[in-house]
Amino acid sequence: MFKKKPTLLIVDDEKDICDFERSFFQRRNFKTYTAQTAAKAITLAKKFQPDIAAIDIHMGKENGQEVLKRLLRVSPRSKCLMITWDKEKALEAKIIGAVDFLIKPVDLKELERSINRIMKK
Repeated sequence: MFKKKPTLLIVDDEKDICDFERSFFQRRNFKTYTAQTAAKAITLAKKFQPDIAAIDIHMGKENGQEVLKRLLRVSPRSKCLMITWDKEKALEAKIIGAVDFLIKPVDLKELERSINRIMKK
């Protein structure tokens, strides 16, 4: 019997970060989607119900905490990880529903460890 590939949604307004992280996690057998806007993130979350969403808190004019709230409404089983510069904002995100947070700068191995911890919960 084959185990289902975990589904990961990466939400960041920087295309290079999305592309780099998508490539990294696809090589680790994740089904990976990326969104550079809140609207695309919500559309993808509705359609694919990701196991995990890694959300950048600062997305240009958009607020990652609002993305988190909306994403959890359309995909309540998704486990969300907030990525931020600000520990206070990260703690607020946990109150909203994020299961974990990482403080920037984040390297891919750190992100992978966090995602693997979340998957085991």
